[in-house]
Amino acid sequence: MRTFVAFYGRARRAATRIPKGVIFLFVGMVGLATHISVLFTLIHVCGFGKSPAWFCGFGLATVVTWQLNRRFTFQSTGRRKRAEVLRYLFVTACAQSVSYSVFLSVGAFAPLVPSEIATFVGAVVATIFSYSGQRFFTFAPHKANPATLSSDVLAAESAPVQEVPFI
Repeated sequence: MRTFVAFYGRARRAATRIPKGVIFLFVGMVGLATHISVLFTLIHVCGFGKSPAWFCGFGLATVVTWQLNRRFTFQSTGRRKRAEVLRYLFVTACAQSVSYSVFLSVGAFAPLVPSEIATFVGAVVATIFSYSGQRFFTFAPHKANPATLSSDVLAAESAPVQEVPFI
């Protein structure tokens, strides 16, 4: 346990020196590996259909990536976890609908392509959308949390309101 705590501390310190986009890609690769592993296992070992296996993999990968992004990629937003999770699920659902559409399209137009490759192609297409949504919506600083706002924003918000004459 002590070794894990030391490793975790070193990983968090190292993450502060790496650009967010790189960490996001690494987290995405962990999520994609989770998704593909579950997909492969459910299809080839358990005999599931492609779509149910895809959704099971998606569910587990979403939980994994939210936890990793929350800890390593983005700063605290000042929102409650529930609000943050709902935002994360919304952006992830939008990005994954793109990914799933690509997955289905590859399967329809190239049926001999393995499901794992089709999942990878869909993930690549959805990555840019996902990063933008997570960075600027899910993990954007909450306006009610002054600790996460810059001094320029605070100065603008505390400036006196000027009345505009009514014509």
